[in-house]
Amino acid sequence: MTQMRIELDEYTKRVLDVAKGKWGLKNRNQALSKFAREYGDELLDPPVNESILHEIDMIYKKHPKKRKMTLKELDKHLGL
Repeated sequence: MTQMRIELDEYTKRVLDVAKGKWGLKNRNQALSKFAREYGDELLDPPVNESILHEIDMIYKKHPKKRKMTLKELDKHLGL
């Protein structure tokens, strides 16, 4: 585990102390770790699932190439 020394402003200390009490944690370090686990997913991209990418690639390759539709064909499909 990495250790670091950081300086916190008064507001941040108060927020961490409230979080510490709310979640029943022992220290600010645990509160900061809890914040990272709770809100980290909003900042980080999810890991890439290689099998899903392969499946999407196979679907794309099997899908027929479509040509552009004329306005008359579009009207026909829309029943106009």
